[in-house]
Amino acid sequence: MTTFTHDAELIQQVVDHIENHLALQQADELSVAHLAQQVGVSPWHFQRLFKTWVGETLGNYIRGRRLSAAAQQLLHGSDSIIDIAFAVGFNSHEAFSRSFKSQYGLPPKQFRQQAPAVDLQQKPVLSQQLYQHLSEEMQRQPEIITRPELTLQGFKTRIPSPFLVEGSYCHLLENSWRQLFSHLDQLPGHVPHTMMGITISDSGRFDEPELDYMAAVAFDDAAALPSLGAGMSRYSLPQQTIARFSVASVDIDTVGKTMDYIYGYWLPDSGYQRASGDDYELFEEVMDMDFSNIKSSYVIPVSALPESS
Repeated sequence: MTTFTHDAELIQQVVDHIENHLALQQADELSVAHLAQQVGVSPWHFQRLFKTWVGETLGNYIRGRRLSAAAQQLLHGSDSIIDIAFAVGFNSHEAFSRSFKSQYGLPPKQFRQQAPAVDLQQKPVLSQQLYQHLSEEMQRQPEIITRPELTLQGFKTRIPSPFLVEGSYCHLLENSWRQLFSHLDQLPGHVPHTMMGITISDSGRFDEPELDYMAAVAFDDAAALPSLGAGMSRYSLPQQTIARFSVASVDIDTVGKTMDYIYGYWLPDSGYQRASGDDYELFEEVMDMDFSNIKSSYVIPVSALPESS
């Protein structure tokens, strides 16, 4: 058995145990010592393994999973807030409300009233597939940079919102990419060998049932913009601080798992918050429509969290 397989099995045992005991308020049941004993390793080795591969502490993971379970109950159930708090392992309304607002930006009552359709802050279950993605297929610590103002030009298509509907929509994107490649000679002056795939929400909340997906090239000089050809669209990105995560491959499963990690694991502990603006995929060293040998990144806009007084 390889080290990765062995570690993955240990982590999965721990995650399964946590999921089965989220409602318990007994601290010992989900303590480092107890969980380490469950999988037959020392507490020191367990803490090191969990933090190394998951990217956060056991306590943060458990708290995040409890709050994610609570968010689902608030949106889809009718139990009182205090009953939900106890059901997910909190021993007081105050502790639950404080933790919930810290993760979701809203107190539980307001969260239930507003019923957001898209919940990017949810902490997903750490499946073996996600664990493997974090371990082998993506850079877990991003490059934080200031991106200059860019203008995108390319082709749009309507897609079902990937934030609301599960399932593959890659076949819907192909035509936009084919159009872009076939019209590159009409787009001189763009950033060379670089393309972007961006999902655009008119509301900025990504809660529409359908969104625009744009396959585009970028221009960092507005004066160099070519005329809009038939069927082309433009979209502007302001100068902005971004977090850029390198990923090893390009497909719908990769994007979903990358977003799960960024929003569920990295962002809550990063010292940053998501800023207004757009996420996008960045493709570099692009020579043709064979995306197997390119550099791929997932990018989100960020701003530093204000220092607490």
